[in-house]
Amino acid sequence: MSEAMVISLSAKLAMVLSRSAASGLSPLFGIRSDIDAAAQDLDILRAFLRFADSSHGTDTLAAAWIRQVRDAAFELEDVADECCYLSGGSWVNVGAWFALSRRLRKARERLSQLSAAKEQYGIRPADGGPAPPVATTTSQILTDGTHFLNKGEVVGFADYEKQLLEWLAEDVEPQLTLVAVWGMGGVGKTTLVTRVHKEVVATKRFHCAAWVTVSKGFTTDRKYLVVLDDVWEAHLWDKLRHAFPDDATGSRVVITTRSSDVAMAAAPERTMALQPLPWREAWNLFCNVAFRNLNGRTRTCPSHLEELAADMLRPCCGLPLAIVSVGNLLAHKDRTEFAWRNIRDSLVWDKSCSHLEIGEAASILNLSIDDLPHHLKRCFLSCSTYPEDFLIKRKILIRMWVAQGFVEDRPLGQCTAEDVADDYLDQLVQRSLLQAVVRNEFGRAKSCIIHDLMRELIVHKSREQECYFQFAKCKITLDSSIRIRHLAVDRCEQVDSQHVRQLATLRSFIALGSNLDVSFLSHFRLLTVLNLWFIDINKLPDSVTNLYNLRYLGIRSSLVQQLPKELGKLQKLQTLDAKSSMVERLPSSTAKLKNLRHLILFTREAADFSVPLPGKAVQLPDGIEKLSSLQTLKYVRADNKMVRSLAELEQMRSL
Repeated sequence: MSEAMVISLSAKLAMVLSRSAASGLSPLFGIRSDIDAAAQDLDILRAFLRFADSSHGTDTLAAAWIRQVRDAAFELEDVADECCYLSGGSWVNVGAWFALSRRLRKARERLSQLSAAKEQYGIRPADGGPAPPVATTTSQILTDGTHFLNKGEVVGFADYEKQLLEWLAEDVEPQLTLVAVWGMGGVGKTTLVTRVHKEVVATKRFHCAAWVTVSKGFTTDRKYLVVLDDVWEAHLWDKLRHAFPDDATGSRVVITTRSSDVAMAAAPERTMALQPLPWREAWNLFCNVAFRNLNGRTRTCPSHLEELAADMLRPCCGLPLAIVSVGNLLAHKDRTEFAWRNIRDSLVWDKSCSHLEIGEAASILNLSIDDLPHHLKRCFLSCSTYPEDFLIKRKILIRMWVAQGFVEDRPLGQCTAEDVADDYLDQLVQRSLLQAVVRNEFGRAKSCIIHDLMRELIVHKSREQECYFQFAKCKITLDSSIRIRHLAVDRCEQVDSQHVRQLATLRSFIALGSNLDVSFLSHFRLLTVLNLWFIDINKLPDSVTNLYNLRYLGIRSSLVQQLPKELGKLQKLQTLDAKSSMVERLPSSTAKLKNLRHLILFTREAADFSVPLPGKAVQLPDGIEKLSSLQTLKYVRADNKMVRSLAELEQMRSL
């Protein structure tokens, strides 16, 4: 992961170099020479970081060295972004530039010291000495990654599926009946119930069906099917029972849970305990996934790989999630003993994962993340900011990745950054790290979720490696000793003013339905992503326009009615998402946003978010034709003049 950060930072330093040269300030403050030297140090460190990253799971010295390099790189990134911030101002702050040059020199010296000390930590270059267990890739093209969900691919669920279908379809019990499915995390509860739910709904035996949330549209004398996924509390059914009318119509409620106590308390007569797959079925599932690209040929493991495959299958403990993960991992590798042995030797038990209670299978899930290419790893770890079971929208996710600089540049004219990010998401779905919930007519994921176990793993990893932090349903308190670069809050109370200084280097801030006084946002000078969903404020503070590095601004489903008049000062802004907000008109300065790529607007006609309401399109200011980078324009009022203006937007893709 540290190598991924260094690659990203090197690209950023190259950009700062060009801008500092263009500003004419570099000779005065020595910015250019110091950044150039720091970039050279980073290039040297990359080879050593690859080795250290591969061994830090078992080598405490390597882990200590990586932490120090990461801290030094973060400081260097802060300096680079501060440089961009100062360049965005309309006047030259000489004192700030001198202070910045001193910080840069100090960060560069620290990087040089770490480079010189690497041998003391036992760090060798990746191309010297014994080869670390680095993955070798193959150019094979893979199709859909969630193969264990497909009818022909599911292994070991036939009996469970038959029993569950009988319980749901039987007509001898007209009373409302509860069915409980329980088992350890990753055993396939949600997969099983998802398949059965779809099959039962397709038969139209029930008048209506719901998953997790229950519509207010239920009426008497209607037969319904409801699934409550991942229930943790034994007394929950007693609380929810009154929400489900029992009119003796044969309605059914299914719950999934990791707790046998919850299952027995809710449905003692119809409880199904999912067990890990026996060896033969686990082996069949593994082969179905690992060798799925054999174009119709028998999916069997080559004899020279059988022993290695068995060594990697045993730690999966029969859990389908772990089996599919290791299968997907190996599907991307050359089918050679060398490549597979490297993967097997990379399996290290991480004690920090013991709370998952899935034994050695955690090492499989860990490896499926650690093996990701650096560009995919940063993107996947960023998903830790979403709450558990949150439905992640594809287009929102890829635009945020682009805004945060996680997307590698491609040669000009080949494709857009969004196209590249789109490919990243497809690869994460193919590897079953993201699970597609809704697909478009072409079979591509429109919305995704992360499995609970996988999310718990990346929450830990993202906090350690990229300084992501999440808070939910609480008053935010921060430890002054930790560095926070990405913060997500879910229905939280105000950030204490004494902690604002600690958040000065924040790069992304996501707030979901939280009660916040957003005036403190002006302190987040280096922010690139600001996402305020379901926020109860009428106006964004004018100080937001001083966030010169801001690339993504989201106020979706908020009560914001007015945007700052000087919105056009955000010259790096790429996405403005005000869908389902209360904004009816954009400020005239919007036409100055020369780098704006995505403008998504839709005004709600009322502030009640409890039920879907009609809305209306938004009035655009004159000068829309100046937004030459615009690719997406949604839900705006269009007259003849507006239509003529759109003809000048050559990058437009979606209207």
